[in-house]
Amino acid sequence: MVIDIDSLLGAEIIRTEEDSKSQTLFVTLLLDEDSAHESLERKMRFDQVTHYSRSEIAHEGYPVILEISESVPDIEKNFDNDHSRKRFKIDTTSGIIVLEFERCEIVD
Repeated sequence: MVIDIDSLLGAEIIRTEEDSKSQTLFVTLLLDEDSAHESLERKMRFDQVTHYSRSEIAHEGYPVILEISESVPDIEKNFDNDHSRKRFKIDTTSGIIVLEFERCEIVD
């Protein structure tokens, strides 16, 4: 799946769930729907996550996505250095998330 980065800007991250057995990360977002003035909850599944890091700063409420970049600083790890994987640097109101994964899809 191709991720529409622009549609995720301004979304609130309301939940993250990790499954270390399957190397899967589930992220539940709250997206603003301009037309209906309502919020839409959407759950994304990131498969084969080989790197997930989060730096945190003090912030009240849910983290809001400010910027998503595919330009990611080098990730230091001593396994699975497959550069064909997708990498994102996500700036939020509560810090920076760096994520490396194989594929992503929206789940219900």
